Amino acid sequence: MELNHRINIEQKQTLSVNQVQSLNVLALTNQELEDFLMNEYLENPMLENSNDKENDMIMGMEKIYESGSSFKEQYLDNPEEEERRRNDARAKQEDVIKEYLLSQLQREKYTDRQRKIMDYLIDCLDEKGYFTYSLTELASPSGYEETELAECLKILKDLEPIGIFSRDLAECLEQQLRAKGEEDEKLFCLLREYLTELMNGQIGVISRKLGISTVQVKEYIHLIGNLNPRPIMSIQREEANYIVPDIIVSRHGGIWDVSINDSWMGEYKFSSYYMRMMEQSQDPELLVYFKERLDRARFVINCVEQRRRTITRIVETVLNLQEDYFEGKGPLKPMQQEDVANILGIHVSTVSRAIKGKYLQYKKSVALKALFSTALPATASASAADGSKGEIAGVSADQIKQKIQQMIETEGKKPLSDQKLAERLGEEGIQVSRRAVQKYRIQLNIPDSRQRGMLL
Repeated sequence: MELNHRINIEQKQTLSVNQVQSLNVLALTNQELEDFLMNEYLENPMLENSNDKENDMIMGMEKIYESGSSFKEQYLDNPEEEERRRNDARAKQEDVIKEYLLSQLQREKYTDRQRKIMDYLIDCLDEKGYFTYSLTELASPSGYEETELAECLKILKDLEPIGIFSRDLAECLEQQLRAKGEEDEKLFCLLREYLTELMNGQIGVISRKLGISTVQVKEYIHLIGNLNPRPIMSIQREEANYIVPDIIVSRHGGIWDVSINDSWMGEYKFSSYYMRMMEQSQDPELLVYFKERLDRARFVINCVEQRRRTITRIVETVLNLQEDYFEGKGPLKPMQQEDVANILGIHVSTVSRAIKGKYLQYKKSVALKALFSTALPATASASAADGSKGEIAGVSADQIKQKIQQMIETEGKKPLSDQKLAERLGEEGIQVSRRAVQKYRIQLNIPDSRQRGMLL
C-alpha cells in the first residue's frame, strides 16, 4: 500500500451567524418582516414600538383589511368616515349579509314568526356587525315580545362569523378568543375594563392593574391583533388577492424618490423604561440578561436599517437603467442581477435576496424580479442603434417584440413571414431564429402572414 500525503490550499469564506441572519432579513418581504419584528418585539423587553402617524397606535393591533383601514380605525368612532359612507349604496351588501346568515339556520326548526323576528334582528345590525340596541326599546316598535326577541337573538349569536351580534368590540373579541380555546380571565378582563388603555398604548398601566408583566401584555396584544373587529367584513369581503407593494416610487423634477412601504409597521426603538432599569440595576445576573437583550435589539434594528438602505440603492439603480420603461418610452432593456451588483460593488447574491418576492409600485405594481432578463446576442451596431447608452450589452426580448411589431405595422400590402422577419432582424444585428420570431409574434397576439393577408 502506498500512502500519499497531499496538502490542499483552499480559500473559503465563512459567514457568521449574524451575517446569515442579516441576509435572511434582507430577503423578507414587508409582510414577512412585520411577522419577524413582531416575534422579536414579543420576546425582547428592550424593543419598543411606536407609530409616527398615530402615536396612540400600538403594534399588534394594527391590522390592515381589504378596506384599507387600520384595526384601530375600524372600532373607534370616526365621524368623518361615517358621514362619507352615509350615502353609500348598501342594499346589495345587506341582501348578501342576510342571505349568508339565514342560510346557516335549519328552516324547519323554526316557526314563521321566529324567522320573521330573525330577519328583523339582522336588519338591526350596524356596519360593523354589532347589535347595539336594547331589546326593551325594540319590543314596542317591532310588535314582538321582548322574550321572543331575546330567544332569537341568542340563536343568531351562535352563527358565523364569530362575534356577529355582539354588543360591542369587547364582547366581539372575547367571543372570538373563547372560540379559539382561550380561557385566560385576565385577558378577558383586559378587554372588558382596559380597552381604552390598550388603545392608548398604556402597557405599563395595564401591567400594574392586572398584576402581570409587560411581556404578557404584549402577548395579549398580539392575540388581539389577529382578531376581526368587524365580523360583518368576513361576509362582505370578496375572494381576491391584493398585492401590497414593498417599495413605493415617485418622480419629482426628474429625480427618483424611493421609499420602503413599511411605515404602517410603526417605528422600533429601544425601550426607555428598561434602559433605565438596566442602568439602575445592581443585580449581576439581571445586568447580563439586559445586555444580551439590548445587543439583540441593536442587531435587529441595524438589520432592518441595512435592509432598507440596500433595497433602496438597488431599486434606484434599476430605475436609472430602466428609465425609459418606467416612463413609458420604451421596452425593458436587457438587465441581469450581475449588472446591478457590479454597479453597486456588492455580491450578486445580495441583489438576489433583496428583490426576492418584492413588488415595486410606480404607476402600476410590478415584481422586481420581472425587471431582470437575460440579454440575447446582438452585434455592436444593434446595441448602439438601440440607444442603450452602452450601460448593458445585448437586446432584450421586449425590445425584439417591439421591433417585430413595428415591422409588421409598416409591412404594407405584402405581409412578412416569420422567416422574413427573422432575416430583417438579422440585418439589424439581432440574431434570432424563425421559431423565436413565431413565439414572440404569438405573444403579441399578431396573426401569421397568411391570416394578415386575408384581412387586407
